Amino acid sequence: MPITNGAVTVGTVATLIAHAGVNPGNIHVSNLDVTDSMFIGGAAVTVNGGHVLFKSTSEDFAIYPGQSMYAISSKAGHSLAYTLITP
Repeated sequence: MPITNGAVTVGTVATLIAHAGVNPGNIHVSNLDVTDSMFIGGAAVTVNGGHVLFKSTSEDFAIYPGQSMYAISSKAGHSLAYTLITP
């Protein structure tokens, strides 16, 4: 069961967090920013047009084969961390 950890700096353009590859998996995403929310979703995610991840919170998601998860923020330099677990 591969486990991939990473950190991504997000800005005002949709930024790739992780790609599931050929296997489904679970991804744990943490918003490391203490002042602002970020938005996560597919490649077309927008500010206020994705799933909101409030400041200093974490959430788990299922990610399916071939899917990618992106994040966007209303500011530059927004940090997040993730753990992707695939079978």
